[in-house]
Amino acid sequence: MTEIIFYLSHAKSGKSICRHCNKFIQKDMLRIGKRVPNPRDVHDEGWGDITLYHHVACMFEEFDKETSRAKQIKSPDDMFGFDELKKDEKKTILKLIRDTNIKREDNSLHQFSCLCTKISEEDGHAGKTALVSDYLKKGTTGTGFKGDVYMLMKFLLTGVVKTWNSLSDRVLVDLFSQIFGTSQKAMEEDLAQTEVWEIIRVCYEKSKTVTPLEESSVSLRETQGFLNVLPTAPEPVTVLKKLVNRCTSNDLMMVVRLIKHNIGINAEAKTILDGLHPNAYEAFQISEDLKDVVERVQSKTLHRLPGMKKKMKEKTKKNTEHVAEQRRSGSSDNMDLGISKKKSPVKRQAKDEGQTIPSKKCKTARSPSPSMSKIFTGCKIFLPVATDKFKELKQYIIDFDGEVLDESRKRLATHIVSSKGRIRAGVSKAEVVTPDWLWQSIKKKQLASTKEFKP
Repeated sequence: MTEIIFYLSHAKSGKSICRHCNKFIQKDMLRIGKRVPNPRDVHDEGWGDITLYHHVACMFEEFDKETSRAKQIKSPDDMFGFDELKKDEKKTILKLIRDTNIKREDNSLHQFSCLCTKISEEDGHAGKTALVSDYLKKGTTGTGFKGDVYMLMKFLLTGVVKTWNSLSDRVLVDLFSQIFGTSQKAMEEDLAQTEVWEIIRVCYEKSKTVTPLEESSVSLRETQGFLNVLPTAPEPVTVLKKLVNRCTSNDLMMVVRLIKHNIGINAEAKTILDGLHPNAYEAFQISEDLKDVVERVQSKTLHRLPGMKKKMKEKTKKNTEHVAEQRRSGSSDNMDLGISKKKSPVKRQAKDEGQTIPSKKCKTARSPSPSMSKIFTGCKIFLPVATDKFKELKQYIIDFDGEVLDESRKRLATHIVSSKGRIRAGVSKAEVVTPDWLWQSIKKKQLASTKEFKP
């Protein structure tokens, strides 16, 4: 049974001080005491533990400053004296526990990674904005976002708001190879065809010196602490070892992506900030202070930002002119109303079997026939964004019953499309093929042999 270190009681006098807000706890007021080792017992001479008292609400606020590893109240069983409380006091405690647990989830690196995956899989800018907006309204539980909005936005805009320094791929490989006991040379060779975060994830899972955690417990606050310290740390390997011991393999992959300022969501600052507030991007352009923008959105004072009214007039004028132009061109029925629409595959056909880019004389039907619609059934294909004609190929794969994976799900792929060369054995069990394999399969209306299309 886990040792109980939290105690509920009513203050016997008004002399105890809350260790969070430094204010007196009034007599008879419910308080939470936390038992900790006596800081004066430097030589462990058995002086005994001491109790630090907090207001009930302050105790739960204090948890936000602590790491996920620190002992926290996650259920009534973590406190002594809960059963003796009055009904309304129990109700208050249970609500604080529930809200804190939700907040902990909303502030977790795991949930942030899940959000990034959803955003990356969404093609349209409007769809990406909607995902951010929906998450800020509902959070992870659907009952409301309880996390740190500024922290979330800062991480989503990591390529724009660069609050920590990046490290080169080779430096990262050098550091992690020491931790994993992996060949640095082999990892460097993989850099020619695989992103550094994917290499580090795979090596972490195969390492014999460290073992990935099965369940994620790292918070965004902890992650930021590591990222701020790492670039200037005198012994960066020591810092990374502490981080590795707190991460699942997917956690670590996201941390490396954050270090590289590339979280893979393929979204501009406006797309993300529009999810915070329709006018947040314009405000950010004026102030260039993300924290100020977030605070103004939360306090509903965004309109008071100096220069905001002028910016809004320019935005309104621009939108009006755009709508007018659409109407003059006779395409008002097809105006972008902020809804992401799927396009039918472009009519094109490969000129010859070895051609990567299809010719313009293609006669492939816009609506696939029943025999052709199942070409890629069961195929989970990793298609790099840098692939020539990426959008057309992605649409073909989807329309013909295949699945396109992003970088974070690459390990699940049955086929990896690469024009750079072979991927070293052990990095993935997937078939590695050139883009020609896709075009050939589409042309022949059946899955082509991979043997003929090795990079």
